[in-house]
Amino acid sequence: RIAALVEVVFLSCLHSCIKMAAPKKGKDDKKEHHEEKQWLGKPEKNKCRIGIVGLPNIGKSSFFNVLSSKQVAAENYPFCTIKPSLTQVAVPDKRWVHLCESFKPKSRVQAILEVWDIAGLVRGAHEGKGLGNEFLANIQAVDAIYHVVRAFRAKDVEHVEGTLDPVRDIQIIANELRQKDIALLQKKYDSLSKLVTRTKDKRVKDEFVIVERLLALLKEGKDIAFCGERFEGKYLDYISSYNLFTAKPVTFLVNVSESNWLKGQNKFIADIQAHVAKVYPGSSVIPFSAAFEKKISEMPAEESEAFLEKNSTKSVINKIITQGYKCLQLIHFFTCGEDEVRCWTVRKGAKAPQAAGTIHSDMEVGFICAEVYAYKDFKKSGGTELSVKSAGKYQQHGKTYVVQDGDVCFFKFNKPQPAKKK
Repeated sequence: RIAALVEVVFLSCLHSCIKMAAPKKGKDDKKEHHEEKQWLGKPEKNKCRIGIVGLPNIGKSSFFNVLSSKQVAAENYPFCTIKPSLTQVAVPDKRWVHLCESFKPKSRVQAILEVWDIAGLVRGAHEGKGLGNEFLANIQAVDAIYHVVRAFRAKDVEHVEGTLDPVRDIQIIANELRQKDIALLQKKYDSLSKLVTRTKDKRVKDEFVIVERLLALLKEGKDIAFCGERFEGKYLDYISSYNLFTAKPVTFLVNVSESNWLKGQNKFIADIQAHVAKVYPGSSVIPFSAAFEKKISEMPAEESEAFLEKNSTKSVINKIITQGYKCLQLIHFFTCGEDEVRCWTVRKGAKAPQAAGTIHSDMEVGFICAEVYAYKDFKKSGGTELSVKSAGKYQQHGKTYVVQDGDVCFFKFNKPQPAKKK
């Protein structure tokens, strides 16, 4: 049943080569699983940074270069400076496209995903090998991981381990991240163990309990995000503050050769799928070909469309971007009008005042209410705000309303008054 949670996206013709080991979960099951997933990463409300991680010579940079070719212009995104190792890509959303067609705004702004290209880790990176400390620090700066796994043979591209074994490669990276977390928590444990017997401070005692618990899990070879335990609310702030490598959500990208991609065949996929289902329950496994994606990204639009049709295949870059966004537990709501249609990113579970705060902090402080309608109701009722209101689907909500993915929102608020001078 766990295997059903592993999403494998490949050529449509691969269904004969790759089969899920259990029946698909129903909609209610999926909803329940998502609601139970805890966010253990950094506490920012709407950050969307994901890092490309893996061993050297596996196609990470080729994949990053394909994403870079889809980079959005920076001017619509405040406080953004594009760095050579960073690209910003638009998150595909047909709802946003339809809203733009309906409102015909002067400005159109999509949700974005920040993708960081992180140089390859090697065995022993947690001890500083291969500039490991620098690379691990880069991983620590992101909120989720694209773990790229090599599943292609190439005589002219040497494998750092000498042989091709994708599951072993996954375990190498996992161990390096786990060892770094152990080192961090061991220092905290050593310090807290001296304090806990001499203080009555409940916060110190609580932190000691969670550090001891996390250390035990890591030393058992478990990653914190996938250990199968649900942590009590009072411990979540501690876990978030540690910014653990193993607490980050992971999407696995299996890089196959172009010929394998076109043929719809790769012998390593099933083993990778089984390993991820067992060790990283809930994570997606997405096969792709960096070489193939690079080729079609460099073709003119008409030529690439003809090539894809001729070979009965498609690009999965948009799927990868969307899944990276989802694994960060991010959703977006829309603001719509003649001036602008914009996606606003929030963490799943955000309430209306928090969502308003992503637009401007004053809107959160002075929040009065949110006028909301769902995109699906907009589409179903005829594609105008008037038709939504006529259908009784235009609603007003207070501070406790949890914003849903695809909501169209209008916030009412009182502008905070400046403090009076004494």
